[in-house]
Amino acid sequence: MESYTLEEKVLRKVMRNIPMGLIVSKEGFRRKIYYVNDTACEIMGYTREEYIRKMQDGWTDLMDVDLREVIREHNEQIRSGTPFEVLSRPQTKNGGYKWILSRVNVQMQEGPLCYVSFMDVTDRMEREELCRQENEVLREQAMQDSFTKLLNRGALEKHVCEALQERGGDEEDAFILLDVDNFKQINDIYGHGVGDMILMRMAGILNEVFGDHSCIGRMGGDEFAVFLRDIGDRREIEEKIQKLLTEVRAEKERMHLSKEPTASVGVAFVPESGSTFVDVYRAADQALYHVKNSTKNGMAFYDFV
Repeated sequence: MESYTLEEKVLRKVMRNIPMGLIVSKEGFRRKIYYVNDTACEIMGYTREEYIRKMQDGWTDLMDVDLREVIREHNEQIRSGTPFEVLSRPQTKNGGYKWILSRVNVQMQEGPLCYVSFMDVTDRMEREELCRQENEVLREQAMQDSFTKLLNRGALEKHVCEALQERGGDEEDAFILLDVDNFKQINDIYGHGVGDMILMRMAGILNEVFGDHSCIGRMGGDEFAVFLRDIGDRREIEEKIQKLLTEVRAEKERMHLSKEPTASVGVAFVPESGSTFVDVYRAADQALYHVKNSTKNGMAFYDFV
């Protein structure tokens, strides 16, 4: 029968009841398990005998870590006996998964002996992931126009500024500014509900016409903007805008209106209209102003105004 000193009895009791898993093993060709405490078994759901058998099969299966990668990444700490941490997500006995944070200390001169303490950090990791997702939602909301879900003015301006700084020397970009003609009259005649529906449909039409490779935003009120990089042929831009104008007019039948809703569009090209957001916005706005004060229901390029 083994006899222990008082200090040894106290130490063994502490090790059994400490709220983290504790493992001591001798590594090598034949792994020898010296100690596994109750908490280690409880965290992973195994009996002590099952746990020891799993450990003898290797750390890779038990803790879901690539042992070679761990040794490669922490080679200096292993050689010097400095503790290091490993985060893993192993499968428990019942088939679930837990995030495990392990603190590992390898003493080479002792065999080598591997001392591992670990804790279940699943709740913490899930809270952090939830917080990350919430922050991502808040970040997206800060960039979105709350009504149309397009980029808001600030986010679109930031995107355009960054794109203008990154553009190549031979690249030609386009900034398109548009608004709904006689929007105040639409609200007065049909009510704000119909006006809101037209704004929502305008957002949908812009997405349909210009697609994923464009930057589309609502500048405020009934004014929208589109930024297109490396446009290639200007005729394609003109064709897309004509399609946009046609789709806007088609809302008369879709929404059962007595008059056709129309839009006016101004287009500025980069670099000829300038190299900053203020430059290209001002140029597109002048082109838009030209259309609004002439025909409406049409488009104008800044270089022809």
